[in-house]
Amino acid sequence: MRRTLFSLLLQERRLYSWEAFCVHFAAAAGELVRETGRRRLASASVARTTFDRWASGDWYGRPRAEAAEILERMFGYSVDVLFSPAAGAVSMTRSSSEAAATIGRRWSTSRLLLPTSEPVGIWELTGRQTLDGTAAAVRFLPASRHGERVDLQGSGEEELQALEQFLRPARRGFLVGVEELDNDHRLYILDTAPVRRAVEPAVSEKAVSIPAAYLLDDLTYGILWALTQLDDGLLADDQALDAEWRVLGTYLALPRSAPSRLFLDMTSVGTSWMGSAFCAQHIQQQLHDATEVPIFWTREQSGEEAAPWLFFRHKIEYLQRLERFNDSTSPSSRVFCIPEASVARSERYERVLLFLAIALMEQYGIRVRVMGKPEYADVDGVALVPGQRAVVANWVRVRGEALWAASTTTSRGDLRTYTAAFGDAQDADVLSGPDPEARLKSLAQYLDIDWGWLTRRCRELGEHGVSGLVRPRSRLLTVDAVDDVLSFLGTLVPDR
Repeated sequence: MRRTLFSLLLQERRLYSWEAFCVHFAAAAGELVRETGRRRLASASVARTTFDRWASGDWYGRPRAEAAEILERMFGYSVDVLFSPAAGAVSMTRSSSEAAATIGRRWSTSRLLLPTSEPVGIWELTGRQTLDGTAAAVRFLPASRHGERVDLQGSGEEELQALEQFLRPARRGFLVGVEELDNDHRLYILDTAPVRRAVEPAVSEKAVSIPAAYLLDDLTYGILWALTQLDDGLLADDQALDAEWRVLGTYLALPRSAPSRLFLDMTSVGTSWMGSAFCAQHIQQQLHDATEVPIFWTREQSGEEAAPWLFFRHKIEYLQRLERFNDSTSPSSRVFCIPEASVARSERYERVLLFLAIALMEQYGIRVRVMGKPEYADVDGVALVPGQRAVVANWVRVRGEALWAASTTTSRGDLRTYTAAFGDAQDADVLSGPDPEARLKSLAQYLDIDWGWLTRRCRELGEHGVSGLVRPRSRLLTVDAVDDVLSFLGTLVPDR
């Protein structure tokens, strides 16, 4: 038997006992007496046996007269709705727990901590190798989909007030909509930042409407997982990064540098940003007078390592400044060494992030090559100007405790070594095809990602943008490039 909305609301409000219910019932009656002057309302009551029957979910024997009026005031629904089978209404106590468990099962880097009988809790996100982990507030709400929009709805005035209180703080927070299906549920995600300033309109309309494209899956989870950790890490190090950035010019004047991270009290994200920002400047400085098109080798092998390409603002500016080398007749190329073992130990959301980073480069006109030979996994990050010089710039998996390892060499032996590595990469390239679409299809196959699913979801998400899903707060991050690459991939959706 499907339970009534009344019985489910009792659970959500933790009115488990007749005594607790009577306190709230009397308070609602008092409010009506003061508003209407009808003193008979104060004498209305609900017997213990009647309460127990209603609380069990029985919808027979509905309340009448004053009792009905008071219950409608308490819960914000008519008696007919309260004591009918709950249909689309769900117990958010139960649904929240089930949704939290679902997220934990699907993504091993997530854990949701919910107090007993509450749809509000903490969402813990953990890194794998380089990200530090963080946590955000989370609130679950019933969701109902209408075409391409999803309404996240509260249940009654009290629930709407609780939602307003949840949205008000300036902390990082997410709303998770739970759409009940026959034997399962779908989850939709929304950063609280876009709706925080519209709290009052949201409450007055009794629903927060979001795009159905914000469905929580490997695409949206990967973006949320990476961006949230990058954002919180950079915010934690904001003052230290500002101070250290002022001395980077000193290192740029040196022929080689490898400063120790042990002297910096920063998160892993903060030190990664420092290494990445320095290496980008170092390469640009050393290539300013290059007369030949350079070729690049990058050390990222996982979505976690590649995420900065998607979100660090200086990485996007770096790609834009190097566009002068991306001539269509003789484009610049960039090599990734991604061994099959690295693919096998990555979850799909991480592989999606890696795919997006490579697709971004193809969008910029860079010819990307991917090789799987593990013996090349530790080749330096390098920009090679054929026959002239090699600009070394390592900040990913740097040996020892260095922030980065940067230098420039014109040694013939070094140039021959790097040239041979690039030659082998060309011969062993797993990305086949004459254009970006063909190469990215082969990349999706190598990373074991369904091409049709990915391009369709990129199109859906690209139409609405990422900032509603998860919004960066650090000035050092941007989602512009992610929006661009999502739209780019969306144009490659297979014909139906």
